[in-house]
Amino acid sequence: MITIRGMTKVYGVGDTQVVALAGLDLTVAEGELLAIMGPSGSGKSTLMNMIGCLDRPTAGDYFLAGREVSRVDDNERAEVRNRHIGFIFQGFNLLPRLTAVQNVETPLIYRGVSARKRRELALAALITVGLGGRGNHRPAQLSGGQQQRVAVARALASDPSILLGDEPTGALDSKTGQEVLGLFQDLNRQGRTVVLVTHDERVAAHCQRVVRLADGRILSDELNAEPLDARADLGVAR
Repeated sequence: MITIRGMTKVYGVGDTQVVALAGLDLTVAEGELLAIMGPSGSGKSTLMNMIGCLDRPTAGDYFLAGREVSRVDDNERAEVRNRHIGFIFQGFNLLPRLTAVQNVETPLIYRGVSARKRRELALAALITVGLGGRGNHRPAQLSGGQQQRVAVARALASDPSILLGDEPTGALDSKTGQEVLGLFQDLNRQGRTVVLVTHDERVAAHCQRVVRLADGRILSDELNAEPLDARADLGVAR
C-alpha cells in the first residue's frame, strides 16, 4: 500500500536548514494497523504529512497504492489525497453549525457526489461507527467520543485506501479513547489499512506494528506479537 524510499525533507533556506526526514525507508502492507511514534522533533508529523499527501519530500520516492506521488503537482496530489486518504485528527475538526450527517457529507461534495448519494453514504458511515441515531445532532450535542466517531465516519464515507489518524485519542479520556481504539481495530479487521501517529504507548500497544522515529530516521520497526484488544479491555464482545 505504501512504499517510501530515501525520503528526505528539509525545511528552511540558507544556513537555517532543518532536516525533518533524513533518507527514510518505509513499507506498509495493505491491511496493516501501524503506529508511528516518536518525541517532538522526531519527524513523525512530517512523515504523516508525506503519507497523507499534504506535502512533498525534498528528495526520495513515495508510492501509494502503486502510484508514484512524490513528484506530482498540487492538483494531482489533492486528487490522490481525496481518493485514497481518510484523515482523523485529535481536535475532530467538525463544523459546529452542521449536523453529524452534514459533516460526514462535506468531503463528498468535493468529489462531485450527488446530494442523494452523499446522504446515503454518510448515513451508512454513521451506522458503521455506531451513531446511526445521531445524524441530526450538532457537535455541541455530542460527547467527545461521539464527535471523534463522526470524524471517523467522515473519513470512511469516501471509502479511502488508508485511514490516517493524528493523535486520534489525544483529546479523549481513557475509557473513551479505548472505545475509539476498538473502532479502529474493528475497521482494521474489516480490511482497512490504518496508520496512527501518536506519542501514546497505550495506543501503540493496540497496533500490530510499531515504528519509532528519532531525528528523522527510523529507530526501530517491530511487530507486536500480541496487540491488546480494546474491546476486551472494555469487557465488550466483538
